[in-house]
Amino acid sequence: MATGVREIERKYSVGSTFVLPKLGSVPGVTTARTRRAVSLEAVYYDTDDLRLARNRITLRRRTGGSDAGWHLKLPVRVGERDELQLPLDAAGGVVDVAGGARHTPPAEFVDLVAVHLRGGELRPVGRLRTLRTARRLRDAAGADLAEVVDDQVSAQTLGEVTVVSTWREIEVELVEGKPGLLDHVGELLLAAGAVAAADSSKLDRLLGSALAAGPGPDVPPPRRPRRRTPAGEVVRAYLIEQVRALLAADPRVRLDEPEAVHRMRVACRRARSTLRTFTPLFPIETVTLLDGELRDLAGALSGARDAEVQIAYFSGRLAELPADLVAGPVHDTVSAHLGTGMAAAREEALAMLRSDRYFALVAGLLALVRTPLTGAARRPAGKVLPDLVRRADRRLGKKVTTAAGFPVGHDRDELLHSVRKQAKRLRYAAEAVAPLYGQDAMALVGQAERAQELLGTHQDATIARDLLRGWGVAAQAQGDPTAFTLGVLLGLEECRGRLAERDFFDAWPRISAARHRRWLD
Repeated sequence: MATGVREIERKYSVGSTFVLPKLGSVPGVTTARTRRAVSLEAVYYDTDDLRLARNRITLRRRTGGSDAGWHLKLPVRVGERDELQLPLDAAGGVVDVAGGARHTPPAEFVDLVAVHLRGGELRPVGRLRTLRTARRLRDAAGADLAEVVDDQVSAQTLGEVTVVSTWREIEVELVEGKPGLLDHVGELLLAAGAVAAADSSKLDRLLGSALAAGPGPDVPPPRRPRRRTPAGEVVRAYLIEQVRALLAADPRVRLDEPEAVHRMRVACRRARSTLRTFTPLFPIETVTLLDGELRDLAGALSGARDAEVQIAYFSGRLAELPADLVAGPVHDTVSAHLGTGMAAAREEALAMLRSDRYFALVAGLLALVRTPLTGAARRPAGKVLPDLVRRADRRLGKKVTTAAGFPVGHDRDELLHSVRKQAKRLRYAAEAVAPLYGQDAMALVGQAERAQELLGTHQDATIARDLLRGWGVAAQAQGDPTAFTLGVLLGLEECRGRLAERDFFDAWPRISAARHRRWLD
């Protein structure tokens, strides 16, 4: 299993005669001790078309220094990456090639970047040799605040064309210090003649010309839309955000990080909802295919996530009950019911993420956000999009009216679940056009979100109630004392659901008020 650290750093380009300023003058720094220089060698791996580098991902095998091993760096935000490490012997193997042996990257790391590879093969693309001199900045208590490294780099590309480069750079990486420390060190370096590096990594600098000539990152950066912008471009900008979120969540799901499944599932739902609401702007065959695939991906992700949320919720509910209402090992019973199949559910999710079907879905989404616009999608956004949002709003109103006409019970519960899904579609539709309509659109987003939250509580209570009923009946048939407490919880969930239902209908006149929709006229 890989170990990881969050890497927060800044890079500076310097000339060969650059003199590092006295770092002990940085606020909060007491000592800046120089460590012994070390020689590092790293071989970087990527596809022929540099898919990893184009998406700010780095995979390397480094020897020398205290952190020798395989390193995988995944982007978090500008200036921050997560670095995962495996030992040198974690390699997938060594293969014989012309000119000598070649190490193959560890399967664990290959899996984490599979969504970008999508069948592409990894090979060595660059070799860097670095003479590194590091200085540790420490406070009065001896804590390491940051590390400043002075790197003399000699690099060459590995492939049909060999490019050799040499340069010197300074890296400032945060250790235990606060982010503001990077600003103080940066000011000193800039004043001494350093320049903020144009490239985010050494590999980017080496591969600069090849990267510039390539197609760029998988997901293109969206342009700021205006009302005269083509309608399809505005919606596509929102879809780009969701595809980017999905790709960012992919390795996090594989690593089983908290909330990663939730983030990926939300991206699926937003993308699917957007395609449905704005169907007239895209080829119907494409929308139909992607809609079904996104639905199935979200479904495959649901099992383990739902069980985790329910276990946490029921644990809290039990903790709130008076002791005399808790009979038998209820917590263990609930955990056993929900825990059964969690491992299988996670395997189902991972199987989906490793399938050709999933990679085809990703390729389809990437193609959609790059395909030239046609038909209605080319018309001005201000003339097309309000009407499509209005349609989503009207569907919501009709669904609420239908649900209100049914008595309290199972049928109304099902209808309210449909209302909730339509409220989410309206929310996402208003979010998509918010860059054009600002606070007007965001006000509608807020009202749709209010409906979604109230009906989300109702739906959660409905699901919990059905689970508790089944568990309680089984416990009662076995003479298990937990049946009593399961019945108490059932009653509480019935009450929670009906209160949420009441609150929704009470809030509906405000949610549906015309003032939130005037901008659609």
